[in-house]
Amino acid sequence: MSSMLEKLSAAPRHTLRALAVTVLFATNAHAASFAIAPELLGDLRDQRVLLAGKVKELDEVSKQIVVAQADKRSAAGSIRRLESENDQAKTKLEKLQEFDRDNPGTISQEQLRAAEDQNRKAFSALRDARDKKSNSESKINALNVDASAKYAEFLRLQKSFERDVDRVVDTQLQERLLVLQVKKEVTATERVACGDDSVPVCKERSKKAAELKASEMGSVVFVNSLTEVKNFKLSKEELRSEVQATLSNKVFSNQHMVGETEYETTITASVEPVIGDTLREQMAAAIRSQVYDMVGGRIDFSQVQDPSQASDEPVEEAPVKAAKTKKKKVVQEQAVEEQSEVQEEAPRPAPAPVRRIEKPTFTF
Repeated sequence: MSSMLEKLSAAPRHTLRALAVTVLFATNAHAASFAIAPELLGDLRDQRVLLAGKVKELDEVSKQIVVAQADKRSAAGSIRRLESENDQAKTKLEKLQEFDRDNPGTISQEQLRAAEDQNRKAFSALRDARDKKSNSESKINALNVDASAKYAEFLRLQKSFERDVDRVVDTQLQERLLVLQVKKEVTATERVACGDDSVPVCKERSKKAAELKASEMGSVVFVNSLTEVKNFKLSKEELRSEVQATLSNKVFSNQHMVGETEYETTITASVEPVIGDTLREQMAAAIRSQVYDMVGGRIDFSQVQDPSQASDEPVEEAPVKAAKTKKKKVVQEQAVEEQSEVQEEAPRPAPAPVRRIEKPTFTF
């Protein structure tokens, strides 16, 4: 996983923005701590421990599958090499035996026994390599069956665990919403500067400001902290607030000018917080995070995969080798053609006299 510095270095010319959302309540800060029934908390912790154990089991099986697949590929490579060596040893032995039958006494028995021993060793090595490949395939199949069963059990436990966590989150969310969504009687006074505005316009602005203050006093306030960075330098930092509430039974009083430049308004109203979907999701996410912390920490389920589905395809290098072989063959063909042309231009030597050997010899 790349570090934050690496992520920033990947795009130094782009604008980076960090948005932090803080939720404040009418009582300054809402205590978000809560308690879970001991029986339920113990059950969630037990499920968390079981899930962690299943993850470790899947990881161990995955490692065993990787090793078995490597053994299988190694055995397959050895088989290709040993088949060639076995063919060579077999051919050599057959030639020696045939020559010995046609020319008795020419080849020593030590040579024949050495060739036979070499042929047996080559065949034995080839057989062992084939057995190793077969055993690796059997082991992979058994491990895949075991991995599939363990992964299915993990999914069952995961679903049960997340379902129980969801129940706790839903219960706590509803309790918090009941606390928040309470209509309150609020009295607020706000004063605004008129500037060049007329008195009626300034009065209306004062009323709006008083309504906003009343909403802030009796409802939920979003405080968004926006930080903008360009080329690793801070270019902008803002704080923005958003109030979500419904005001009813509004009564404006004490509306008057303060001096010659300001206008003041007092409002008394019933304020009912409005909890939108975004806030609900944020509250649920915060509660879920607390639940995970209480039971032993979050498990990144997205990283848990079925080891039996892992690919065993080796890296394909055949096309490169084929290209090299083809190029080498073309060069050889060109060399043969040039050599043939030279031989055709040069005078042919006289044929050598045929010599007759009374006692044939054979060298290996």
